[in-house]
Parts: sequence; C-alpha cells; structure tokens
Amino acid sequence: MSRAERKARRQEEREAEQRQKEEEQRLREEEKARELAERAAAKEREAAERAERKAAKERRGRRARREEKQARREEERLAKERQKDEERRLREEEKARELAERAERKAAKRRGGRRARREERKALRVEERLAKERQKDEERLRREEEKDRELAERAAAKEREAAERAERKAARGGRRRRAKKSARAESERRQNEPQSLDHDVVARIRQYGMTASEPDQPRDAEPAPQPPLTTDPNEPRDVE
Repeated sequence: MSRAERKARRQEEREAEQRQKEEEQRLREEEKARELAERAAAKEREAAERAERKAAKERRGRRARREEKQARREEERLAKERQKDEERRLREEEKARELAERAERKAAKRRGGRRARREERKALRVEERLAKERQKDEERLRREEEKDRELAERAAAKEREAAERAERKAARGGRRRRAKKSARAESERRQNEPQSLDHDVVARIRQYGMTASEPDQPRDAEPAPQPPLTTDPNEPRDVE
C-alpha cells in the first residue's frame, strides 16, 4: 500500500471517528432535551392535575370527577405513545449507526488488498501441511514401537518355551538313568546269590544219599526279573 493510500485511509478513519463523535453528541443532546421536555410536561401535568383537583373540589360533582379520570387516562395514554415513539426513533438511529460502522469496517477491510488475504491463506495451508506431517510421523513412530514390542514379547516367549523344554528333557533323562542303574544292580545281586535246592530234592538226598549216577536235578528256573520301567507312567509326555 502506498503512502498516499495510507494517508487517505487515516483521513477517512479520522473523519469516521469525527462523524461518530458528532452523532453521539447529537444523541446525548437529544436525550437531554427529551428529558427536559418530559420533566416540563410532568410539571405541567402536575400543575394541571392540581388545578383540576382544585376545580373538582370546588364543583363537588360526580360528573366532574368522571371527566377528570377520563382526562387523566387520556393523558397517560398519550404520554405512553410519545414514549414509545421516542424509543422507536432511538432504536432506528442506533441501528443506522451500526450499519454505517459495519459498512465502514467492510470498506476498510476491502481496501486492505487481496495480497494480505492470499498470504494469510498460504500461511494457513503451510501450517495445515506441517501439522499433517507431524501427525504422520507420530503415527509411524507409534507403529514401529508397537512392532518392536511385539517382536520382543515373541522372542521372550520362545526363550521361555525352550528353557522349559530343556528342563523337562533333563528331568526325564535323570529319571531314566536312575532306573537303569537300579535295574542293573538288582540283576547283579540276583546273579551273585547261591542257588538253593528244592525241599523234595533235599529229602531224597537225606533218604537215599547222592549217587554219582544220579545227577543233581536243578530247581526249576526262576523267571527272569522284569526290567523296571524307564519312565514314570504318570509323567506327562512332552509333545515335541
């Protein structure tokens, strides 16, 4: 905006302010005059009422009092109408002043130029674009953090499962080794024990004596001991 345009705009603003001040001064003067007129009218009414009352007292008649009431009601009605007219006039003047001020502001805003509005819209678009980019960056960072957390939880779960599997396998191997060792010791103990003869063989030897032609009759072979179970049947089997 050139210097002449700025100077002209300031001059217009000063003139508008001066017109507004003059309008306000005029309204104040009118309001003051109206109040003075109302006071004078009230005084006149009071004087007239006093005179009427005095005349009524002098006449002492119902007709005079009835006419006095009618006149008072008519005067009150006219006063109310005058007050309504004055309030309506003030409202119209206030509305006209607001319209003039609004038109003045609109003209000043229009004189501001399209360039300022264009720059304002451009700055607004840049701000919205930056806000969208910041929002996208925050969402991407949040998704990456969520993905890292899920991967860490899966790795920890796999490690726990591997540790539990190894622990179960070690416990199962220890039980098997202890069972095999116990079975081997029992077998060796049975082999080292001397074989005992049956009761009928002992009785026959005592009665007839043992001869060279009669070989020793071995006792019936005992059934071989069953090897113990290598695993506990109550132990749950791991499903590999």
